[in-house]
Amino acid sequence: MIVSKNKVIVNSDTDTAQNNDTVIPIPEEVSLNPLSEIYKAIKKAILTIKEDSLDPDSLPYFKTIAIDTGQFNRLVLSENTETETPLPAVFIHYTNVRYLVQQNRIGEGRATLRIRYVTNIVNNQDEEVELTPFVLFNKINTAIQDAKNYEEALNERCQLTFWDMPETTNMLQAYWIDYEVWFRESTAWVYRDWIPVYAVMPPFTNHSDAPDHNENNHQDHEQPTYEEVSEIIENTGDPEPIENNGDTANTVNDPNS
Repeated sequence: MIVSKNKVIVNSDTDTAQNNDTVIPIPEEVSLNPLSEIYKAIKKAILTIKEDSLDPDSLPYFKTIAIDTGQFNRLVLSENTETETPLPAVFIHYTNVRYLVQQNRIGEGRATLRIRYVTNIVNNQDEEVELTPFVLFNKINTAIQDAKNYEEALNERCQLTFWDMPETTNMLQAYWIDYEVWFRESTAWVYRDWIPVYAVMPPFTNHSDAPDHNENNHQDHEQPTYEEVSEIIENTGDPEPIENNGDTANTVNDPNS
């Protein structure tokens, strides 16, 4: 963000502040972390999945969406140590993050985005709910595919590659989805302590064109004139001679030159 700031100079005699120049401090580099942006885009997409798909004002289906720092493994172990985690839950982490080494693709990388989700259904052998994870898989994937239309972080590539269902869980239904994601470092280089100025380039612009900014009361420049810097040349269609390092003149579009 560019924020304007007045540069204040204090007069030692009168101890009064005077605004002499307008200085706009701009950071030398403005960069977005692509992995963070992808995570935030995926999180917003999953939050669009509602408890009641017919009611857009209903609460999100997943009560927890967080970076996976081991919660998933602790939930599916024989002893659940994540009892305070609201379910259903989604845990996201990256695997196999690598950067490209081609000279013309510096700052580009690839990664596997793993989304692991856990339902709050304990009786997972019940015929009425045993297929719920399959339905959730479809909803998550649809939400992510729809997010590509408005999430810039997913524009590079976010391709579904893998889905799996663990065979051993602690009474909870736990599954995961893998996406291949491409990312690109986006960096903008800008000037530091940039000061806006008004340039005068006679005869096309002059001091009288911006009297409010003529603080030193400069007079208009008489030279150069319009005739000195511009002219109208009739195009006769004949090639013009050009000099060739002091040798005999050649002609443009001359097939023999």
